[in-house]
Amino acid sequence: MFESQIFSKLVKKGQPTAEVVEFNDFIVVTSLLPGVKVHSEVIFAGGAQGVVWQLNADSLQILLLNSELVRAGELVTILNAELSLGVGKKLLGRVVSPLGRPLDGKGFVPSTQVSPYFRAAPPFRDRAMVQEQLESGVTVVDTLLPLVKGQRMAIMGDSKSGKTSFLSQVAIHQAQAGQLVVYVLIAKPRAELNRLVKMFNESGVMKNMVMVVADSMDPLAVGFLAPYAGCAVAESLWYGGQDVIVIYDDFSNHAKIYREMALLVDQNVGREAYPGDMFHVHSALLERAGKLAKTNSAQTVFAVGTTPNNDLTGYQATSLISMSDGQIVFDLETMHQGEHPAINVGLSVSRVGGRSLQPSMQEIVVSVRKEMSRYQTALDYTRFGDQSSQVAQHEIAMGERINEVFRQESGENYSLAQQRLMLEVVLRLESPRNFDVAWLKNEVAKIKIPAKPTDEQYASLASQLLKNGTKIQTEVAK
Repeated sequence: MFESQIFSKLVKKGQPTAEVVEFNDFIVVTSLLPGVKVHSEVIFAGGAQGVVWQLNADSLQILLLNSELVRAGELVTILNAELSLGVGKKLLGRVVSPLGRPLDGKGFVPSTQVSPYFRAAPPFRDRAMVQEQLESGVTVVDTLLPLVKGQRMAIMGDSKSGKTSFLSQVAIHQAQAGQLVVYVLIAKPRAELNRLVKMFNESGVMKNMVMVVADSMDPLAVGFLAPYAGCAVAESLWYGGQDVIVIYDDFSNHAKIYREMALLVDQNVGREAYPGDMFHVHSALLERAGKLAKTNSAQTVFAVGTTPNNDLTGYQATSLISMSDGQIVFDLETMHQGEHPAINVGLSVSRVGGRSLQPSMQEIVVSVRKEMSRYQTALDYTRFGDQSSQVAQHEIAMGERINEVFRQESGENYSLAQQRLMLEVVLRLESPRNFDVAWLKNEVAKIKIPAKPTDEQYASLASQLLKNGTKIQTEVAK
């Protein structure tokens, strides 16, 4: 066995060894090993590999990283001072395990460098202000919940509420624009992996993506390492001057894995039986995002959290919200009302996104929020059964047209310029009741908008669309 030969060579070179005292399915307790530290990578005489998890006064706790058998009395030695992963641009287009092994049937995964799984976040002095908008392609997000490069965004919602669909939509939109995306699946069924890989391949964006996948059947330690592996891959690109997006799908599964590991090693637990350092585990990962002053490159993070029964008051939900720069909340009630994406705008917020908007776009956002507020108020009055006034009817019609602009199916993306143009047209409508938003979306997709349009160019294009749309509306009415 190749690993056994590595062990023999290390021992012959004088590497110190320790002896296995006890073990279970994935945790091994050994005697003390000189020179070892937390997160050191170790190798056993039988070929098993592991990572040092805890240093005790008279023993070590080691997490096994593969399925090789370990026996009492077996020797172990240090393989690497720090657990690291092979990284580099050659990983783009590949699907790998958290240990860097290929899962796509394309053979050996080449790497040009190594990056540690557990790295400290960049210090404050090395960071720059995050203020450049990240285009998601989803109108309601880019308008009301704008994202910026380097932001840490929580994506919250119940199961099957559209979180993964939204993230895959953002990943495709960004990858098509040349952005690099690292997508991490944590304890997900293999069927979901296959679906995502097929979608990314059909969209032609896999060349700009790396997928790090921990199957739901993988050992606990491997599942725990998944987000750290994804972060290591992304950091190698980020520190190299590339903008990167990292998607952790999802942190709720990761927290459950960590809780189970902690219970098995008799670690003290806290709220909802999660370990006392649960908050630190995830916040330390999210802190490894941001924008570097030296290279001006940004690493943006989307961290998914599952909220059963739309409960945002649970331990994991409140922790994730408090450690991020905002949250986008999906709920099943909004989905059942026919809204896609099913985002609850009232519970969602982007705490740093507003600084990325131009003054003219900020004015549009203010107008949209006012119209949506009037729309909701008018709807509330109509529920009493009273005959609504002409003003209320206009407000309801305007709100419905804005909602139609915001309504997008998966795979339907719009640039920031297209989004602004559609909203400018709708906000100028004098008679919004019968205006055809589907026609507007189709026309906007055909228009060749300048690379950096001025406010005057936006106004001119909007006037022409409004004129054509009103003409069609009048002809239909006749």
